[in-house]
Amino acid sequence: MLNYCLHRVRQVRTLTARRDTADRGIPSIVQTSAANLAIIAFGAVAGVIAARALGPHGRGIYSIATVAPTFIGIIGTFGVEEAIVYIAGRADDQREVSRMIWSSLALALIMGLIASSVSVAFQLAVFWHPGLGVSEPLFIVAACLPLQYVLSQVSLAHLRVQSRYTAWNSLRLLVAVAYLTGMAIAALAGILTVDGAILCFIIANSTVLAASMLAVCLRRKPSMSGADIKSMLSSGWKNHLVTVQTYANQQLDQVFLAAMVPAVELGQYAIAVTYASAGLSLGLAPALQMYSHFSRQDKPDREAYRQVVMRTLVLLTGSCVIWGALAPMIIPFVFGKSYEMAVKPALILIVSSPILSLNAMFSAIWKSAGKPIEAAKAQSIGLLLTVICLPVAISYLGIIGAAIVSVIAYAVAAAWLFNSKPFDGLLAARNGPVHPEVAEARVVGENA
Repeated sequence: MLNYCLHRVRQVRTLTARRDTADRGIPSIVQTSAANLAIIAFGAVAGVIAARALGPHGRGIYSIATVAPTFIGIIGTFGVEEAIVYIAGRADDQREVSRMIWSSLALALIMGLIASSVSVAFQLAVFWHPGLGVSEPLFIVAACLPLQYVLSQVSLAHLRVQSRYTAWNSLRLLVAVAYLTGMAIAALAGILTVDGAILCFIIANSTVLAASMLAVCLRRKPSMSGADIKSMLSSGWKNHLVTVQTYANQQLDQVFLAAMVPAVELGQYAIAVTYASAGLSLGLAPALQMYSHFSRQDKPDREAYRQVVMRTLVLLTGSCVIWGALAPMIIPFVFGKSYEMAVKPALILIVSSPILSLNAMFSAIWKSAGKPIEAAKAQSIGLLLTVICLPVAISYLGIIGAAIVSVIAYAVAAAWLFNSKPFDGLLAARNGPVHPEVAEARVVGENA
């Protein structure tokens, strides 16, 4: 009994220190930003290798084989990874967290298998034909990416819950390193083809899957709970509305282009997106840390929130001006003169970095408050604009139209989110009753 009492006292002290101390900053933003920049840097080098070796047509085929499975994989998580960060971050007992790990992985396996089945059916029905010049078995394996993705994202979410940001960032970086290494070896050997690029993509994702599951499951006693699964699903779908709609706003342009323009133009647009995404990778880091940090805080610090938002906007605006001025020189020089058509859409898409960063930060605050539906409303407006306007814009303006519609949709969603006053919503949530999913998880832990 004495040991149990001492154990509970230590728990209370830990929770009090973790939640009630109003930190004057959000931890690990610099580390996560550095990791994001490194990921973009490695990805950019791999992109240059692929662009030069495959050409615009081959680069377009590669996008056809990988973009839709990635999108379906994100849908297939059903928000469980986001629910984990919130529910486990508010949990009082490490036994709850351990049980949630195994419950979430079992759920991820089921969801990943379903998503992969949908992905394979979609890819074969919509995009596959022998004229692609890609191995059909490899094309099908690439379509199974959702299984790898769902399991990896759930595993990585638990590292965020445990504040193991170094391991989390290292594993995210491992994807880019493994992919670049494979591409570089194939290019140096003179055997880099579209098939080879797809194979490198599959191997990189499989490597991170294995490493992330080992990092999370090692020394964890297997146990599962149906109540935990129910809680994750209940909270997850609400968060998922934000994630899916945000990603859809960012990726539907390439999905529509894949169906409406030649592969050569899709390849040009893919390079424009690659170039413009450098700033976005830096801007998304604060949102990732905000969600993890404020999900655990009972007394959120408004000043820390304001400082992060303002610093991020200033940094991104400055980098976008510089990056945009250099685009006409860098894109043809780095990727090759055959990609000069990518310069104009890249200049338009660069503007989206600060806007998307605002979207992500505002959404992260609403999710930290346990009210992701508020963020989902804004993203649904952006998604509706994207779906309605993209086909028309692409028909008349091609890849330029796709870029314009994307930026407009992002801006509308950001304005809606700003007007919703997310931090006021977070403060109100912390002063109100405990979120239902968190309460349920705590009751289950006490009865275990």
